[in-house]
Amino acid sequence: MEIKLKRIEDLEENYQKIYTWCSKKHVYEWFEQRPLTLEEVKDKYQRKIREGKQDLYFIQCDGQDIGFTQIYKYSDDISMLRDIGILYEFDLFIGEESYLHQGIGEAAVKLITKKIYDTYPADSIILRPFSRNTDAIACYEKCNYHVFRKYMGKDTLGNPEEITILMN
Repeated sequence: MEIKLKRIEDLEENYQKIYTWCSKKHVYEWFEQRPLTLEEVKDKYQRKIREGKQDLYFIQCDGQDIGFTQIYKYSDDISMLRDIGILYEFDLFIGEESYLHQGIGEAAVKLITKKIYDTYPADSIILRPFSRNTDAIACYEKCNYHVFRKYMGKDTLGNPEEITILMN
Protein backbone atom coordinates (compact mmCIF):
# COMPACT_ATOMS: atom_id res chain seq x y z
CA MET A 1 0.00 0.00 0.00
CA GLU A 2 1.26 3.44 -0.93
CA ILE A 3 0.07 6.24 1.36
CA LYS A 4 0.36 9.83 0.09
CA LEU A 5 -0.96 13.29 0.81
CA LYS A 6 -2.64 15.29 -1.96
CA ARG A 7 -3.08 19.00 -1.31
CA ILE A 8 -6.63 20.19 -1.88
CA GLU A 9 -6.51 23.26 -4.09
CA ASP A 10 -10.09 23.29 -5.40
CA LEU A 11 -12.76 22.45 -2.88
CA GLU A 12 -15.71 22.83 -5.28
CA GLU A 13 -15.27 19.36 -6.70
CA ASN A 14 -14.55 17.83 -3.30
CA TYR A 15 -17.29 19.09 -0.96
CA GLN A 16 -19.49 16.06 -1.56
CA LYS A 17 -16.69 13.65 -0.65
CA ILE A 18 -15.84 15.51 2.58
CA TYR A 19 -19.55 15.81 3.41
CA THR A 20 -20.05 12.06 2.90
CA TRP A 21 -17.15 11.26 5.21
CA CYS A 22 -18.26 13.80 7.85
CA SER A 23 -21.71 12.15 7.86
CA LYS A 24 -20.28 8.83 9.06
CA LYS A 25 -20.44 8.13 12.79
CA HIS A 26 -16.84 6.91 12.99
CA VAL A 27 -15.79 10.37 11.76
CA TYR A 28 -18.22 12.83 13.31
CA GLU A 29 -18.04 11.19 16.74
CA TRP A 30 -14.49 12.54 17.06
CA PHE A 31 -14.45 15.38 14.53
CA GLU A 32 -17.61 17.47 15.01
CA GLN A 33 -19.73 15.38 17.41
CA ARG A 34 -22.62 15.58 14.93
CA PRO A 35 -23.12 15.14 11.20
CA LEU A 36 -22.61 18.38 9.28
CA THR A 37 -24.89 19.48 6.48
CA LEU A 38 -23.41 19.96 3.03
CA GLU A 39 -23.82 23.72 3.49
CA GLU A 40 -21.90 23.60 6.81
CA VAL A 41 -19.07 21.64 5.17
CA LYS A 42 -18.88 24.24 2.38
CA ASP A 43 -18.92 27.17 4.81
CA LYS A 44 -16.34 25.62 7.12
CA TYR A 45 -13.77 24.75 4.47
CA GLN A 46 -14.31 27.84 2.30
CA ARG A 47 -13.48 29.90 5.40
CA LYS A 48 -10.38 27.82 6.12
CA ILE A 49 -9.09 28.22 2.56
CA ARG A 50 -9.97 31.94 2.46
CA GLU A 51 -8.23 32.67 5.79
CA GLY A 52 -5.15 30.72 4.66
CA LYS A 53 -4.46 29.47 8.18
CA GLN A 54 -4.79 25.77 7.38
CA ASP A 55 -3.56 23.54 4.62
CA LEU A 56 -5.98 20.80 3.60
CA TYR A 57 -4.96 17.43 2.17
CA PHE A 58 -6.58 14.20 1.13
CA ILE A 59 -4.99 11.07 2.49
CA GLN A 60 -4.60 8.67 -0.41
CA CYS A 61 -4.04 4.94 -0.48
CA ASP A 62 -2.83 3.58 -3.80
CA GLY A 63 -4.07 6.74 -5.53
CA GLN A 64 -7.58 6.72 -4.02
CA ASP A 65 -8.77 9.46 -1.65
CA ILE A 66 -9.66 7.71 1.59
CA GLY A 67 -9.34 10.37 4.26
CA PHE A 68 -8.56 13.93 5.15
CA THR A 69 -6.10 15.99 7.18
CA GLN A 70 -5.73 19.65 7.99
CA ILE A 71 -2.42 21.12 9.14
CA TYR A 72 -2.20 24.41 11.00
CA LYS A 73 -0.11 26.45 13.40
CA TYR A 74 -1.26 25.86 16.96
CA SER A 75 -2.89 29.02 18.26
CA ASP A 76 -4.90 28.23 21.40
CA ASP A 77 -3.71 29.88 24.56
CA ILE A 78 -3.01 27.00 26.92
CA SER A 79 -0.54 28.39 29.46
CA MET A 80 1.33 25.10 29.88
CA LEU A 81 2.42 25.28 26.22
CA ARG A 82 3.58 28.90 25.96
CA ASP A 83 7.32 28.30 26.24
CA ILE A 84 7.68 25.29 23.96
CA GLY A 85 8.35 27.15 20.71
CA ILE A 86 6.47 27.09 17.43
CA LEU A 87 3.83 24.39 17.59
CA TYR A 88 1.90 22.88 14.72
CA GLU A 89 -1.14 20.67 14.95
CA PHE A 90 -3.12 18.46 12.64
CA ASP A 91 -6.41 16.64 12.57
CA LEU A 92 -7.08 13.60 10.45
CA PHE A 93 -9.64 10.96 9.73
CA ILE A 94 -9.98 7.94 7.47
CA GLY A 95 -13.39 8.39 5.84
CA GLU A 96 -13.58 5.10 3.97
CA GLU A 97 -14.51 2.33 6.41
CA SER A 98 -12.88 -0.42 4.33
CA TYR A 99 -9.48 1.20 5.10
CA LEU A 100 -9.89 1.24 8.87
CA HIS A 101 -7.84 -1.00 11.18
CA GLN A 102 -5.20 -1.76 8.55
CA GLY A 103 -2.36 0.42 9.82
CA ILE A 104 -3.16 3.22 7.37
CA GLY A 105 -3.81 5.72 10.16
CA GLU A 106 -0.37 5.02 11.59
CA ALA A 107 1.24 5.42 8.16
CA ALA A 108 -0.71 8.66 7.61
CA VAL A 109 0.35 10.09 11.00
CA LYS A 110 4.01 9.36 10.20
CA LEU A 111 3.65 10.93 6.74
CA ILE A 112 1.89 14.04 8.08
CA THR A 113 4.49 14.42 10.85
CA LYS A 114 7.30 14.26 8.27
CA LYS A 115 5.44 16.73 6.03
CA ILE A 116 5.13 19.23 8.88
CA TYR A 117 8.80 19.05 9.88
CA ASP A 118 9.92 19.22 6.23
CA THR A 119 7.60 22.07 5.20
CA TYR A 120 6.65 24.23 8.18
CA PRO A 121 8.74 26.07 10.82
CA ALA A 122 7.62 23.70 13.58
CA ASP A 123 9.63 23.15 16.75
CA SER A 124 7.13 20.52 17.86
CA ILE A 125 3.78 19.01 16.90
CA ILE A 126 0.85 18.81 19.27
CA LEU A 127 -2.19 16.56 18.97
CA ARG A 128 -5.29 16.96 21.14
CA PRO A 129 -7.70 14.02 20.88
CA PHE A 130 -10.47 13.41 23.37
CA SER A 131 -9.06 11.24 26.15
CA ARG A 132 -11.76 8.63 25.48
CA ASN A 133 -10.50 8.25 21.88
CA THR A 134 -8.13 5.48 22.94
CA ASP A 135 -7.65 4.14 19.38
CA ALA A 136 -6.29 7.51 18.20
CA ILE A 137 -4.07 7.90 21.25
CA ALA A 138 -2.63 4.40 20.77
CA CYS A 139 -1.95 5.19 17.11
CA TYR A 140 -0.20 8.46 17.99
CA GLU A 141 1.93 6.74 20.63
CA LYS A 142 3.07 4.17 18.03
CA CYS A 143 4.23 7.15 15.95
CA ASN A 144 6.48 8.61 18.70
CA TYR A 145 3.97 11.01 20.21
CA HIS A 146 4.00 11.10 23.99
CA VAL A 147 1.28 12.10 26.42
CA PHE A 148 2.20 15.52 27.73
CA ARG A 149 -0.82 16.37 29.84
CA LYS A 150 -4.60 16.13 30.11
CA TYR A 151 -7.02 18.97 30.67
CA MET A 152 -10.73 19.64 30.74
CA GLY A 153 -11.84 21.32 27.56
CA LYS A 154 -14.96 21.36 25.44
CA ASP A 155 -16.09 19.53 22.33
CA THR A 156 -17.40 21.45 19.31
CA LEU A 157 -20.89 21.43 20.82
CA GLY A 158 -19.65 23.06 24.04
CA ASN A 159 -19.89 19.93 26.19
CA PRO A 160 -17.15 19.28 28.77
CA GLU A 161 -14.58 16.83 27.41
CA GLU A 162 -11.23 15.67 28.76
CA ILE A 163 -8.48 16.29 26.21
CA THR A 164 -5.16 14.46 26.06
CA ILE A 165 -2.25 16.52 24.76
CA LEU A 166 0.36 14.48 22.91
CA MET A 167 3.61 15.94 21.57
CA ASN A 168 6.27 14.77 19.20
